[in-house]
Amino acid sequence: MDDQDIWIFLSYAHDDDLRLSAAKEEKGFVTFFAEILKAKLRDLGVTRAKIWIDRQRIDDADQFDGKIDDGLRKAQILLVVMSNNWMERPYCRKELDAFVELRRAARIDNVAERIIVVGKGHVDRLKRPPLLQLQEGSLFYARDDQNDVAQITPFFTRGEVRDPRYYDRHDALAVILQKRLDLIAKGQATGTAGAAQPIFAQNGRTIYLAKPACDMEAAYRRLAFELQGKGFSIVPDLNSDIPKDSSALAYIDNALTKAEASVHLVGERRGFVPDVDPPDAIVRLQLVRARQQTADSATQTGRVFRRIVWAPKILDAATQPAGPAEERDPLKLLERFDTQIATDKIDGDILGKFIEFLFQFLAETAPKRNANAPADGKLEVFFSYHGNDEEYAGAVVEALRESPLKIQVPAAGSDAETRRYNDDLLVKCGAVALCWANASEVWVRSEADKLKNWETLGRKQQFACRSLIAGPPPVPHKRAQFMRILFQDGQFDKVLDLVDKGSPTPELLADLAPHSSGPGP
Repeated sequence: MDDQDIWIFLSYAHDDDLRLSAAKEEKGFVTFFAEILKAKLRDLGVTRAKIWIDRQRIDDADQFDGKIDDGLRKAQILLVVMSNNWMERPYCRKELDAFVELRRAARIDNVAERIIVVGKGHVDRLKRPPLLQLQEGSLFYARDDQNDVAQITPFFTRGEVRDPRYYDRHDALAVILQKRLDLIAKGQATGTAGAAQPIFAQNGRTIYLAKPACDMEAAYRRLAFELQGKGFSIVPDLNSDIPKDSSALAYIDNALTKAEASVHLVGERRGFVPDVDPPDAIVRLQLVRARQQTADSATQTGRVFRRIVWAPKILDAATQPAGPAEERDPLKLLERFDTQIATDKIDGDILGKFIEFLFQFLAETAPKRNANAPADGKLEVFFSYHGNDEEYAGAVVEALRESPLKIQVPAAGSDAETRRYNDDLLVKCGAVALCWANASEVWVRSEADKLKNWETLGRKQQFACRSLIAGPPPVPHKRAQFMRILFQDGQFDKVLDLVDKGSPTPELLADLAPHSSGPGP
């Protein structure tokens, strides 16, 4: 093996590469897959990529030979051809374990980013080895779940591609590999877990997925996979436990501040009890801290942080207490753990229905997209301020210079040409922010009223975000509780109370950036 090559180890069960007819030209699934993948990678210009594929049948009792050990040691990527055959073969599991151990011995922490699942046949991801549960992978079959039939239709069988989706999936997988291999070639995908790009494209939104008690761990893994599959970032870290000492509160609170909502799985068990004062089990503790985050976010930013609670009416048979299954009341169940508040979203249906409920809610609260976003990807923000606030407004613009925003300051003047230019600029920009420092309350309320009806401004769609930055000097109606009354008709999606914060800084203005949570409902 040339050290300049980047090797992909193909882990598969040999029964998944069988020829199913007497035709000599027929190829098995794995052979055909590997040949097409080699060609596609060359087509993409990934000339250093090499695929290691074992052609020898290994009996379950046999030891790995030197070639397989060498292949795993040199491999940078592990492709797992997932099927029931793979699950039943101890040598396949050994390949996975060996690859993980070798990568970790090389001080590569992000091992999960080096493993990609190729679905030949359907295997419930919760029955896979833990490291393979958080990705569905590239599936080369279709599954019809209607009417509890769960019929599987393979895209490739008897040596032929039976469904054109085979090539679409294959091309998409090759692109994923290309990006992985490019990072590895540049030395950017080794070392820390955060170095490699995630398997799923990120959508810029973050959800707090509460760590569960042991009776809800399977549902937790399923939800983590579903959220990641839709591009959501998850906090706290899926691979880390919440501290059991007094630092647990800070750990939870820090993660909550990064999220737009929290998801809690409520079964019968309460989980471990960290060393906090007063003592509280981890399931309830996260509910309590999320409830506090709901109150804090409304006061500090004007946006709505919500708790989304799944308290299934019927527990899974494997996790429920002994005896006949009894239907539970989700609302009463939540009351056993924490106080219900008005903004809570609570569901007691089966897990699949809850996932639909969750994503429907997240779709409804998604940040609005700007169809006129510039080519550099930065969200253009129309920055409006009164002439009396020029000094403070200038400080805000300077603090936002390195942010993911493109601040558009309206032209100075009151003549017809200037007004026309500013009106056109307001239509062009995807978002708008008002700066309120020394200006009168009448001015800011008048400007806010203009933003209520975006159609009258000549726009074709709503703003992605309408923000108010309230800076010094302090006056009574600039306080958050008053501003919620002044602008209760929904003129603003975000309100930043910087009245007592002094000079604006990038940190204080971070909530204006596109990666932050979208407008509240």
